[in-house]
Amino acid sequence: MIFEGFSTENKKPVQNITTSLQTLNKDIFESHAERLASRGGHFTAEQLIPVYFAAVIGVPTENSERAQFRNMLFELRENLIKSPKLLLYVENEFKAPAPEELSAFDDIPESENLIDALKEKINIPSDEVRTNLAKETLPLFLKNLSGDELLKTAETLIIRMNRCLCSEAYQAGHSEIPVLLYYGEITQDAVMFLHFMSRIGIDVIYICSSKTPLTVLARNNIEGRMQIFELSASESVSAYPDKPVRTKLSTVAYNASKELDNILYSGDTMFRDFQFEDMQSVTLRTTYDEIGILWHQQSKYRTGFEVKDDKVTVPTIFAKINGVKDGDMGDYWDDVRQKLSPNTRIIYKSPSYKKYAESQLGVYKQFIDGDKILIDKLKNSPYNKYSFLSDSLQILIFNKLQEAVDSKFLLLPAEELMPMIIYVGTNIDREILRLLQKYDFTKDIPKLIVIDVIEDTFSKVECIQLLLYNLLGFDILVYTPTGYKNIETFVSDEAFETHTMNEFQYNVHIPKFKIPDSVPDPDGAGLLGKLFRKGRK
Repeated sequence: MIFEGFSTENKKPVQNITTSLQTLNKDIFESHAERLASRGGHFTAEQLIPVYFAAVIGVPTENSERAQFRNMLFELRENLIKSPKLLLYVENEFKAPAPEELSAFDDIPESENLIDALKEKINIPSDEVRTNLAKETLPLFLKNLSGDELLKTAETLIIRMNRCLCSEAYQAGHSEIPVLLYYGEITQDAVMFLHFMSRIGIDVIYICSSKTPLTVLARNNIEGRMQIFELSASESVSAYPDKPVRTKLSTVAYNASKELDNILYSGDTMFRDFQFEDMQSVTLRTTYDEIGILWHQQSKYRTGFEVKDDKVTVPTIFAKINGVKDGDMGDYWDDVRQKLSPNTRIIYKSPSYKKYAESQLGVYKQFIDGDKILIDKLKNSPYNKYSFLSDSLQILIFNKLQEAVDSKFLLLPAEELMPMIIYVGTNIDREILRLLQKYDFTKDIPKLIVIDVIEDTFSKVECIQLLLYNLLGFDILVYTPTGYKNIETFVSDEAFETHTMNEFQYNVHIPKFKIPDSVPDPDGAGLLGKLFRKGRK
């Protein structure tokens, strides 16, 4: 009979058991007898040592949940201290071996029996089971090593083990499975030690508020034995909580709501309002007719939509429409009307559109280091005009400035490129900011329609604005009935799609457009509009 991967025929007494982030704080306090009983009750403590081996990396995103998380850490250590279990606590790093600790290895012979000689240095007083386990486990961590590297690795493992398990406290309290709690930054050799201790029958928990260790943990997760729980946010490592912090108390209904929330919105089909704070846009390559089909679709229904690592990929439309199909201006303006929605802003190209002074650019050079924008410095400077917005939205905007640099889509002189991007990015129109603030990346996509009927090409500022808005997830259409050059003056044609109709129209009068309160009828301008549209040319 098999219970959670254990068998009466399994000759290895130490076996990993799994936990969850929600139950870890309870599971770790199970007694050895309780763990055996829950697995059929036919093992003795010498035959089977079920251990937990888990890492909790990062912190929750919300401040209230972060406070609760710190209180959980405080209670975990306090309760372990008070429990029958022996707590072996390490914070940030092990101390270097002392001379007297190293002297125990002075008599190790330089011979083919080096590993056997090192195994004889292992002796955990009053714990024959773990002594034998340590002797059996040591060679696994020394294979493929030789010479000084082998000896140093063995010394490090044995010395650290002795510090934990050869104390008077351990001799008095090892009848229960001890718990090694490691907190803070970690090195590769320390990760190896945690694996070593887990294999000799110790519960091991590693906790770090920073996500920096994720790489070293994943790279050195031998046989996948360590359960790694990654939380949503990361922060620099501070001291382990030594007192509870004041926080809100969750009601039963609130906890049930959060649990339901996790069930409903943890996949890629249903999303709660404003669930995500980060996004990236990808421009769709479409036919002209597809634009009308896709234009009012929510982002989650478009090809290419994806949610990964709490970041949304928003498929956007960024296109220039040259000319007028069959020269029919009535149909042309109807097409524009059908593109209008409450989330749409219209720009009419004019010669005076968004001028700037060359002298303004010099002040932004202090935020540039090579080809990188110093985002933190910019965010904390007087040139950040967005301090009234949420921190996540501010960071999103500034990250898109860097993305505009990295994209290579802007055809500007190198000395102008980054100062101008920062200038434009720190002077976004208030109407655009309001669209951004209410932009839920899984739902309705904000729209920008530019109508250009004049001979002036787009300025550098205009081109940077349009690219930046596209990177921020806007759908953008540039209507150009004349077919004249505009956005391609300073934006690479790799950034947007171009659709050219069969006729060009000049001396065009733009009708007055009104932003509707809702998305228009998908069937077009309606029966009357279709009957009388010829009169609107």
